[in-house]
Amino acid sequence: VKKHKSKYPRKIFLIAGEPSGDSLGGNLMEGLLRIYPDVEFIGVGGPSMIEKGLVSIFPYDELSVMGITEVLSNLPRLLNRKNQLVASILSDSFDAVVTIDSPDLNLRVAKGIKRGGYRNPVIHYVSPTVWAWRQGRLKKIRECVDHILTLFPFENEILEKSGISSTFVGHPIANIKPPDKQEIAQVSSHLGLEPGKPTLLILPGSRKSEITKMGPVFAKAAGLFQTEFPDYQIVVAPTPQFTGILKDRNEFGWPEGTRFFESADWDTEQRERMKLSLFSVSNLALASSGTVSLELAAASTPMVIGYDLSWLSRQIIGSMLLVDTVTLINLITSTREVPELLGKNLTPENLFVELERIASAPSEQNAQIDILNQTMISLGKNTQNLNDLPAQAMVEIFDSHKG
Repeated sequence: VKKHKSKYPRKIFLIAGEPSGDSLGGNLMEGLLRIYPDVEFIGVGGPSMIEKGLVSIFPYDELSVMGITEVLSNLPRLLNRKNQLVASILSDSFDAVVTIDSPDLNLRVAKGIKRGGYRNPVIHYVSPTVWAWRQGRLKKIRECVDHILTLFPFENEILEKSGISSTFVGHPIANIKPPDKQEIAQVSSHLGLEPGKPTLLILPGSRKSEITKMGPVFAKAAGLFQTEFPDYQIVVAPTPQFTGILKDRNEFGWPEGTRFFESADWDTEQRERMKLSLFSVSNLALASSGTVSLELAAASTPMVIGYDLSWLSRQIIGSMLLVDTVTLINLITSTREVPELLGKNLTPENLFVELERIASAPSEQNAQIDILNQTMISLGKNTQNLNDLPAQAMVEIFDSHKG
C-alpha cells in the first residue's frame, strides 16, 4: 500500500458502540495507518480500536443497547453521550467523522454536527438496514451523511436510488485466515473436548439484554437436544464480560456437563482466533441473529438462529418489517436455507425441532454448508487485499473532498 502525500487526514473522529463495530473500526484504522502513518484517531471505541491507537473519550459499552424499550429506559444517558460526542467533534478540527454501525445513535450525531456547521466528510460505515425496515431513514441519511461504506453487495443499489453515495468494501469476515490444526487442538484441549464426539455450540448474544432474554430459552433447547443426542458435547461461548452471568446454572438451567468458553485472559486477537477455532470444531450451532451468523458461515458450521426482543419492540418492529427473514445469509443468497425462530416463535421446543432436523440428516447439513460457502464468496472471499478496501474508499473520499 502506497503512503499518501495528500494533506489529509491529520485527525479522524470515529464512533463504534458494539463489539462488531469495534472490530470493523480496528481494521479500518489499520488500513488508514498504512496510508497515512501520522493520522490521529479520537472518538469512542472498544479494545480493537484502542489497540490501534484510538483515544476513547468514554467506555464504548455505554452506547450498546438495542430494541425500542431498551433504548427508552437508557434514553437520558444516551442523549447525554450523544450531546458529548457532537460537542467533542465541533470543538476540534477533524478531517473526517466515521460513524460505525449503531445507526440510531450515529445518525443523530451526524445530524447534530451538520447542524453545528461541520463541513468535512461524514462517513457512515455499515449501511443501516433500510432494506429491512424504516425506509423513511433514507431521507435523513441523505441529509446528514456524505458517504456510506457497505458490507453487503445488495445494499448499494438501494442507497444509490435514494441519491446516497456508497462503496461496497467487502466484509472482513470473508478474508479471515482459517484456523490451523494447532489452533483447533488448542481450543479442544482448553475446553476438554473429547475427539470424535460432535459438538453443539451455543452463542446467546453479545449484549446483556440479549443474554438475559435468550439464555434461558437456549438452555432449555440444549437440554431437549442433549436428551435426544447424548453424544453431543455442549459448549456455550459468551463474550468475556458476560461469562460470569451465563455460568449461573440456577438462573439459566444449562444441561449437565455444559462447558463454557472462557476467554477473558486473552488479548483481542488471541480471543478471535480461539473463537474461530471453536466455530470450526463445532458441528452445529444455535446462535442469536447478527454478525455471528457470518462467522459461523466462514467456518462452514450449520446453524439455527433464534432471536427475540421485548414485547413492545416486537410489536413495533414486526409491523414495520419489509423482509421475511433477518438472517444475513438468507438475504445475501436469496434463500431461506438457515432456519430462524423469531419473536413469539422463539421457544425451546421449536429450536429443538430445527436442531434435530439438521443433526440427524447429513444432506441437510451439506445443503446449508453450500449456501454458507456461497455467502462468503459474495462477501469478497478470494478478493485480493479485501481488508484494505475500506481505507482505500476513504482515500477516494478525501481526494474528492474540496473542504
